[in-house]
Amino acid sequence: MTWWWPWNRDSLRCVLAVAVMLSACGNRPSPPPARKDAAPADADAAVDLGARALGLADLDAYGWRRRAGQPAFRIARAAEDRGDWPAVVAACKDALAADAGHLEAAWLLAIGHAKVGQLDQVAGPLQQAAAGEFARWGQASLDHPALREFLATPVGAAWRRRVDQDRALYAGAISRALIVTADGELFAFELETRRWYRLTRNPGTVIGALAIPAARKIAYVARASKKAKRELGIGLVDLARGASSGVVPLGTAGPITVAYSAKPPIGFWVGAGAARPGAWRQLDDEYRLHALPPKSARPAGPWLEVFMKSSVRLHALPPNVTADWDDQSLASAVRIGTSNRVVSVPSPGLIDGNTAAWSPDRAHLAFVAQLDDHCTAGAVNTAAFVADAATGGVKELERAARGIALQWLGDRSLAIAGDHGVSIRSLDDGVEPIPINDANGLMIPRERPRCAPPEIDEASELEPPGDEPADAGVADAP
Repeated sequence: MTWWWPWNRDSLRCVLAVAVMLSACGNRPSPPPARKDAAPADADAAVDLGARALGLADLDAYGWRRRAGQPAFRIARAAEDRGDWPAVVAACKDALAADAGHLEAAWLLAIGHAKVGQLDQVAGPLQQAAAGEFARWGQASLDHPALREFLATPVGAAWRRRVDQDRALYAGAISRALIVTADGELFAFELETRRWYRLTRNPGTVIGALAIPAARKIAYVARASKKAKRELGIGLVDLARGASSGVVPLGTAGPITVAYSAKPPIGFWVGAGAARPGAWRQLDDEYRLHALPPKSARPAGPWLEVFMKSSVRLHALPPNVTADWDDQSLASAVRIGTSNRVVSVPSPGLIDGNTAAWSPDRAHLAFVAQLDDHCTAGAVNTAAFVADAATGGVKELERAARGIALQWLGDRSLAIAGDHGVSIRSLDDGVEPIPINDANGLMIPRERPRCAPPEIDEASELEPPGDEPADAGVADAP
């Protein structure tokens, strides 16, 4: 059959119009194909892990190894050793049921969930552990092999963002906090929030520390291990990065010297002997020791001396203060350079130059003085003073029998460690001291009369809490 179409001018015009339309449609660029990763990226951005308060509310909160959850946690560690991860998860849940603040159980529970494929249950215990001890578990949560699959999920991507945000918050908190000693460890105590941040975690106990404010770093000396109680080790706290190292063994029971070099090779130096040149080694930012040339001499600036019996003394004479210092940095009077005023304490008292420190506004000089040199057992013969730089007038703040350490917090306030622990003192009359409960000292060692040997800090004689090393176990390995 033949189809016949009655063509005319109007029909031809219509056909041409349709052809033009079809041609236009055929030449239109095709839309780009949908990106396969668009949906996951959107999902990643949609997941948010809200911030938790960093640190812990009080010092006792760090004592989970002495509380009810520890027996179940020991069972979890035994299951971890034999690779039974379902049993690890069950035992960690039991530990947290008995003690909701057991952070090691929370960390191990997060690892256990990842090991058995329960990725949707990792974030909760992981955030609890890292918020409580960010220096220990923050970066570790990004490096641990068991958490790789979790980190590849949308929640894992949100966790990476959370760690980056918390790292900045943590570094800011410990940088403005007061560094104190408690339970043989270093803690940062934030005055405004009253929160505690544990800076050191090692099988030994902290003996002393040297802070370099310009570098925002602290080197601390501790026992190297629980087994080698007399061997010393050194560790590093990086306030800028919010990171802390473990203890690097030094292979000696002392004496040693710790100093800081601002010139290459920059960093903390550790030397054998007291002030004598010796076999100096440098501790780098990766927590490794490097040998320095044999003839290297101690760098200029403050330095820490640690003796054979784990006693410690800081050497740090103040700027813009002159005196006829004896070989123990003691003087009966000092002269302030800005005003030419002479400052002294009642005779036979002697000012300890290593304790002298300027207030931030340079208006006052605080120092510790020994009141006499008899050193009768139990005698209250050490006192903290503050002098007015403009007038030379001196005000006594506190006396102690077991030594005193002090540190400025502001133009008119300072922290003092004495017989009754640590308190914040104001220069204003009528303001009562504010105690920092549970802190037993400052990072700066206490000074006692030179007629007696430096006292060994009670905290340095403590055994570490619990019976497991703080960083042992597969779950802690990066």
